[in-house]
Amino acid sequence: MGNVIETVGLTKAFGDFVANDHIDLIVRKSEIKCIVGENGAGKSTLMNMLYGMLQPTSGRILIRGEEVSLRSPTDAIKHGLGMVHQHFKLVPSLAVYENVLLGTEILHKGSRLIDTQEEIRSVSALIKKYKFDLDPRAKVEDISVGSRQCVEILKMLYRNVDVLIMDEPTAVLTPQEVDKLFDNLRELRGQGKTIIVITHKLREVMEISDSVTVIKHGKVVGSMATKDSSQEQIAQMMVGREVVLTVHNDVTTPPSEEVAFSAKGLSTVNEYGKEVLHKLSFDVHRGEILGVAGVEGNGQTELVKVLTGLMTTTEGKVTLDGVDITNQWPDQLRDDGVAIIPEDRFEDGLCATMSVADNCIAGHHGDPAVCRHGILNRRAVLAQRDALLEKYDIRVGDIDGQVGALSGGNAQKVIVARELESAPKFLIACQPTRGVDIGATESIHEEILRFRNAGSSVLLVSSELTEVLGLSDRIVVMCKGQITGEVLPRETTSTELGLLMAGVKKGGGEGLEG
Repeated sequence: MGNVIETVGLTKAFGDFVANDHIDLIVRKSEIKCIVGENGAGKSTLMNMLYGMLQPTSGRILIRGEEVSLRSPTDAIKHGLGMVHQHFKLVPSLAVYENVLLGTEILHKGSRLIDTQEEIRSVSALIKKYKFDLDPRAKVEDISVGSRQCVEILKMLYRNVDVLIMDEPTAVLTPQEVDKLFDNLRELRGQGKTIIVITHKLREVMEISDSVTVIKHGKVVGSMATKDSSQEQIAQMMVGREVVLTVHNDVTTPPSEEVAFSAKGLSTVNEYGKEVLHKLSFDVHRGEILGVAGVEGNGQTELVKVLTGLMTTTEGKVTLDGVDITNQWPDQLRDDGVAIIPEDRFEDGLCATMSVADNCIAGHHGDPAVCRHGILNRRAVLAQRDALLEKYDIRVGDIDGQVGALSGGNAQKVIVARELESAPKFLIACQPTRGVDIGATESIHEEILRFRNAGSSVLLVSSELTEVLGLSDRIVVMCKGQITGEVLPRETTSTELGLLMAGVKKGGGEGLEG
C-alpha cells in the first residue's frame, strides 16, 4: 500500500517555542494510525497543520506523493482530508441529514428550494454504504453521543474525504459506543479509508490501530507496527521512564461503616430552568473512595458545583460528619474541611497569570501560617511553595513564573498539593487527571490513594472508566441527573458499567423514573 500522507521536516514555531520540530511522519493508505504523546507533546499542532488550521513554519506536506499547501480546512477537504473534533460541531435542533448536508444543501432543479426527499435519500445511501446505525430523519438532540459522532463522520464522508483525522474520539463514549465506533472505523478501513486517531488511551491504541507514532517534546521518538509494540513500551517512549499503567487500589484498611459525607434527595435546575439533578442521594463512608461514573453531560458537573458551593440545590440536604453544609459558600466548605480538585483547573482551580507561589496558597491565604493581621508573610508563602514543589515533585521552569506556563500535569499537581496539604476531612476530585500526562496521572492517583489510606474520604467524579474502576471502593453511576446503579469495582465489568451509564438498570430494565 502506498503512502497517503507524508510530512518531511515539518516544523511549527510560536515565537521562540517550537511545538513541532522536524516531524517526519508516514501514513499509509487504508490503515488506522494512532498518534500518541503526553499532554503538550505537539499532537494537536501536527493534526491542525494537516487540516489546514495552522500553517507550518518550515517543512513539507505530501498527499499521495504530491507536495501541497493547506491554507484552510477547505483546502484540506479538497485534498481528501477531514477532521472530527473532540467537541462536536452539530446543530442539535436539526435532523441528522440536515447536519450532514449543512452548507452543501441539495436544491430542486431550477429552484432555490431545498429538495428534502433527495437529501434524505442521499444521506440514507451513505448510511447504508458504511453500515452506520442511524435514522437520517432523527433530530440530533434526540440521539446518543455515539450516534452524534457518527453524524460528524458522515459529514466528512459526504465531502468525499479519504483520510479521517479523529481527535480523542472515545472521550465521551460509553464502552458499548466505543465498541461500535471501532466497528465503524474498521468498516471504513475495509472500504479503503485511512484513519488517524489522536489518543492517550493506550489500551485502545492496541485494540484499534495498525501502526502508532509517539511524539515527545514536539519530536517523533518512534513509529512502529502496533503488533510489534506493547502498552508498556509506548508509555515508556512517551514519558522516558517505566510507568505503572494499572491503578492498584490496595486497601490497607476497609472503609468504615460510619458515614462521613452524605447527600440526600438533591435536585437543582440550570440557568434555563431545566432540572439537571433529580432527587439524587448517596453516602461516602469514612476511609472510602466513592466513584461517580457516567457519560459527560448527565449531571456530574452540576453535582460537583452544588457540592462545592458554585450552584444551589433547590431540594435536598448535604452533611459532613453529620453537620448540615447544604448550599454553603466555597470558603465556608474549606473551613469545614472540604478540599476540591475542580473539573477545569484554570477556570476554577488556578489563576493562570499569578505566580506558582500565590496559587499554592489560593483559597488558604488566610491561614495563620502565611498571613497575620491580613498581611501575607511573603517568606512563609515562598517556603510553602518550595515545600509543596519538593514533596509533590512539581516541576517548574521558572520558579517565580506564572502557573499558566506549567504543563497540564504540573499545573494539576499544584492543585492536588495545595488541597491535600490543608489537612481536609473530605476530598471532592472531579476529573483529576483530565488533560494530564501519564507520569502525572500516576502521581495523582498515588496521592488520592494515600489520602484514603490515612482514613479520609473521597468523592471521585471521572469520565475515565479505568480511573473509576481502579481507584474506587464503590461506584455509583449517573444518567440524566439521577443515580442509575451502584456496583463494586471487583464485581463488575466495564461493559456492565457502560449499560448503567446508558441508563439501563441491572437485569435489563430502563433507567430510573424521572
